[in-house]
Amino acid sequence: MNLLKSKFKEVSMSVLPITILVVLLNFTLVPIESDMLIRFLIGSLMVILGLGIFLFGAEIGITPIGNLMGETVARSNKVSIVGVLGFLLGFLITVAEPDLQILANQVSDASGGKISAPSILIVVSIGVGAMVAIGLLRILFEKPLNKLYTIVYFIIFILGLKVSEEFLAISVDASGATTGAMTTPFILALGLGVSQLKGGKTSEEDSFGLVGVASAGPILAVMLMSVIAGVTDVQGEAEKFIYHSGILQPFLEEFPQMMKEIT
Repeated sequence: MNLLKSKFKEVSMSVLPITILVVLLNFTLVPIESDMLIRFLIGSLMVILGLGIFLFGAEIGITPIGNLMGETVARSNKVSIVGVLGFLLGFLITVAEPDLQILANQVSDASGGKISAPSILIVVSIGVGAMVAIGLLRILFEKPLNKLYTIVYFIIFILGLKVSEEFLAISVDASGATTGAMTTPFILALGLGVSQLKGGKTSEEDSFGLVGVASAGPILAVMLMSVIAGVTDVQGEAEKFIYHSGILQPFLEEFPQMMKEIT
């Protein structure tokens, strides 16, 4: 119970400052309609409750499983098994990342459907899975983290010169979207499990850096998608803003769709 309270407090400390700022702006510089303000306050409360429960579940469920899977992967002591399982775990946990699903839908809307949401979701997840596998192999073989970062970001720099500004922006945003509440705890736990089983004087230090390595995967994947597919123009007609009357109507309309996407 103390853990649940701690998560609610943690989320509240993040959400309340934004909520207070919006309310202050409403009464000073940017007045908004009362219905919209009330919807914002209701949404803020739902974020606190929902994200608090989500982080509580991640703490008691995802983190222990990540540690266990990391130890199981490392115990095989086979490069092929570590690589394949690392890729699969990274891929599957990224597909379930809520932040990435939001980004994928926004990219699809902004491009007028030229880039579909499932394609962004799959490509980015492949990138994360590949880099998680490489990161786990780095821990097992005790390779320097700085050299891996140098190689990866040198490739990103070269690809960045070849892709359009739109894809460059999408690739970087995709990287940020994959470090959400679902992916980050799992990848941290996965790296910790592998490093602890490997042992040695640097096992604690080796457990860090895997999230950074994994976050480079989406940048590489989206840029490679642009180069291989030859897609440069992603401009389309953005989705028009739909005005909702009433306070609860948008919640009732969007709730079934949100539940469908989550499940």
